[in-house]
Amino acid sequence: MSHKKIPLLLLALGAALSGCGGKSAAETIVQAEEVLITDAEATDEIPAGADTAGGTAAGDNTAGGSTAGADAADGTTADTDAADGNPAGADAAGDTEPEAVLSGGSDTADAAGAGTDTAPEEYAEEPELPAYEVTPLKEATVMYAAASLNVRQGPSTGYEIVGSLDYGEDITVTGQADTGWYEIEYQDGRDFVSDEYVLAERPEDQNAAGIILVGDSRFVQMQNSVGENSCTWIAETGKGYKWFSENAVAQIDSCVGKGSKILINLGVNDLGNSQKYLTLVNSKAEEWVDKGAQVYYASVNPVRENPYVTEEQVENFNSQMQDGLSADVTWIDSHSYLCSIEYQSPDGLHYNKETSRNLYDYYMSCL
Repeated sequence: MSHKKIPLLLLALGAALSGCGGKSAAETIVQAEEVLITDAEATDEIPAGADTAGGTAAGDNTAGGSTAGADAADGTTADTDAADGNPAGADAAGDTEPEAVLSGGSDTADAAGAGTDTAPEEYAEEPELPAYEVTPLKEATVMYAAASLNVRQGPSTGYEIVGSLDYGEDITVTGQADTGWYEIEYQDGRDFVSDEYVLAERPEDQNAAGIILVGDSRFVQMQNSVGENSCTWIAETGKGYKWFSENAVAQIDSCVGKGSKILINLGVNDLGNSQKYLTLVNSKAEEWVDKGAQVYYASVNPVRENPYVTEEQVENFNSQMQDGLSADVTWIDSHSYLCSIEYQSPDGLHYNKETSRNLYDYYMSCL
């Protein structure tokens, strides 16, 4: 600090007491403060913690109302994305609010300038799960997992997951709950699996020849997750009805024959084309069945938050397809299967490797 500051302050105070120049004491003191600031700037002494761009000290409230570390130009708080004013990590739409401070008080001041306590977050009580009854089997029966399958503490998806079973794995069934789920022997105890994904007979080899899989980027990812196998993959990223009608159908025609199983999973990229898909699939299915093939159409699978597709649109498409497919086409509800196993989707639209593999196993169990 400059040695000139103390004399200047004494002079200013003296002037204030004497009414120097006809000005009030308050006005004179303000002038003295301005002199001190000017003197500090002249000697390049910036107050500790000040924002060099805005000239504000840490903890000061700027004209924009910013807190410590804020950008004085726009009043945004520390760690804020300058482009949109959102907290670091918030979405581009600005919908995400900063997380509550966990230290017991807010990091901003109220209208009076005093700190406010953050109210504890209220958590809704978990709904009580309904009671159930299990009818024991006369004899324990060995059955098989039709897909990679969750094992739960109780007979519905509301119960905690305690483990999982692999595709084709043996299951010792001891009873059946009134929800339909099977009670099974699992890790020295009794737990439950969905009856929808259990088979009485061991499923066929997953790499059965003659299976033709037709789809978009989700099938491309699935093929990469599964690795080398004897299925015929007809899949390209970002494709829909136009590609199906102009390219995929011809590829199917070239390899279909007696014993072929054709599984189609398209629509997520053009959910408005359900009627076009129905017309073409029903027409071609009749031809393929006449050649000795079986034809399947799998539901468009679930999505989470993403910029392109909503779950409501997916469900509407699936409903129209399921209702409109001819008797030559078997509907596969893989959408419900994925929801039952708590699938993983990094971007809300595509699936991780484990989910893709589980989905492949489920398809193979249906063919």
